[in-house]
Amino acid sequence: MARILSSDHLAKYLEGGVYYDFLHYVKTDKELAFEIRVKDEVMIYCQKNLILKISHRKNTSDNITMLNPRYYTNRKDGLTLSVQLREPADLQDADKVRRYFEDAKALCKKYKSHEEFIVQQQYESEHNSFSGKYLAIDMEWAPEQAKIPVECRVEKTKVDLLIVSNEPDKVGKHDIYLAEVKCGLGAVDGKSGIEEHVRMSQRIINNVYVRQALLQDVMSIIKQKTQLQLFEGTPIRYNFSERPKIMFILANSSEYDKLSFDRIINNLGEACHNIKIEYLTSSMEIQPARAHYGGDSDYRKACRHHQAWFRENILKLEMGRNHSTRQGTNETTEEFEHRRITETDIATLTLADAARLMNFVPEYREEIGKALCADRGKIPTDLGLMANMLRSEHIPWNIFVPMMTDLVAAANSFSEILPHRDIKTIRNWKIEYAPNTIQDRTAFDVYVEYETSETRTGVIGIEVKYTEEGYSVGNKEFAMMQEPTSAYSVTTRASRCFVNNDPLQFNNPDFIQLWRNHILGLAMIQKGMTDYFDSLTLYPSENTHFHSYDGHTGSIEAYEELLTDKGRETFHAITYEAFFDVLKKHYKSDRSVSWMDYLEERYINTTY
Repeated sequence: MARILSSDHLAKYLEGGVYYDFLHYVKTDKELAFEIRVKDEVMIYCQKNLILKISHRKNTSDNITMLNPRYYTNRKDGLTLSVQLREPADLQDADKVRRYFEDAKALCKKYKSHEEFIVQQQYESEHNSFSGKYLAIDMEWAPEQAKIPVECRVEKTKVDLLIVSNEPDKVGKHDIYLAEVKCGLGAVDGKSGIEEHVRMSQRIINNVYVRQALLQDVMSIIKQKTQLQLFEGTPIRYNFSERPKIMFILANSSEYDKLSFDRIINNLGEACHNIKIEYLTSSMEIQPARAHYGGDSDYRKACRHHQAWFRENILKLEMGRNHSTRQGTNETTEEFEHRRITETDIATLTLADAARLMNFVPEYREEIGKALCADRGKIPTDLGLMANMLRSEHIPWNIFVPMMTDLVAAANSFSEILPHRDIKTIRNWKIEYAPNTIQDRTAFDVYVEYETSETRTGVIGIEVKYTEEGYSVGNKEFAMMQEPTSAYSVTTRASRCFVNNDPLQFNNPDFIQLWRNHILGLAMIQKGMTDYFDSLTLYPSENTHFHSYDGHTGSIEAYEELLTDKGRETFHAITYEAFFDVLKKHYKSDRSVSWMDYLEERYINTTY
């Protein structure tokens, strides 16, 4: 079955048909893509998210499938679908159609937005004319396996874009291109990179059955999209080449990326013959290209460069080597070294400087060294803690070791931050402490134990963040969430801190760590280990994963919506800026002033 609409279905989108106005709306919205699929289906996409599906059913009403509920279930930012498109008649209601797509697009962008998908859809919308050099005809093409003998099928084959040349070659043939979209050089390494796309494309090119299916789809898609007026200009009488060719569309690329990409293609040998490369500049509609040393967000990239500036201009130190940095399979040694010394390792100390505790605040290095030895038995050699300036492991040592040199000021500071608690005396404190109350490895970055004026005990469990965001739920964690008798489930139910006691509501990268740290301490109360507990998350305000702004709901606020009044009494968050302001009120020595200046210069002022 080719990608083709039946005559009855097609007629509904033509002038006078019931879906004619609906199609006009889709065509005028450049964020939407109209695609023809097998089984007589039309699918509407937004950034590769399936936003609506229309399945034609002969002699009965068409079946309409809306946006998957996962996009709007349990959202705390108020986004939802304000209207429903369930029946063919709904597609004739212009206001309903407009409101539905506005809501659905907003949900898709909030749920998952990938720059490659944006580029892919933008390229298709900008190459929709017979008068241009290329015509993009379909996204996410895969051969219909039922049309291919079992022994000749090509599994796991999907092409980002099908593109045809509007200009014939020297022998009068029009080329068909199997196009792969990549954003930045980092997207082209390994299995998802150049070589894998070339291998996959060659499986199509060398398989006569798949080529026949491809050609049939290409011709039917062009014919029907032309009838639907999805293409502009005067139609072309195509004479397609028998064998398709390979294309790469590389977007948001630096000159360095382009040189490296060209070299990689040339090194493919015979496989590089007839490969077409399209370089696209960035646009306002495309998200900024992610650096190819790890997919930095804008904030993380700014912090990486700020830590490099701090190392060079404040500490006056040379750059070290991050041993987790690996040479890519598609990089020469020269390219790898260039990337390493200009991007990847710029926020890394040398081993010698790490051993001298240069990752820590100068005025308190002696105390920090003693605390590290007491905790680890010796000065650690852990590069993540000792040499990596960007990671957050060292930050608790820079904040809380100096803080605990004056336990009276520390108690006063925590009393101001947690005024609902009667904090009289700090009795004990630890960095990286795991009480093992929920039967996993969850640990507090900082553990503070205090005594009240009535000699009762309280615990503050502190999580310190810098550039980090969320993390995926692991298999063990997910299994414990599903098990009603697990420590996760029992603690959550018994705490009376959550509106919904089902742990699976925290099966979310935004919530999993906040929740685990929260119940880690709540379990201490349930086991009689303390009388009071407060979970405190410390983060910089510029890390907008946690921080709400301009209509964006940060993970802190979203998590608080899941809590009862009792839960809110035991969960708190504070920015670096606000935390440091409190410390300034209670630490007045010259040494403390230098310490505060260091913290603000290093972790808050990310401009340089």
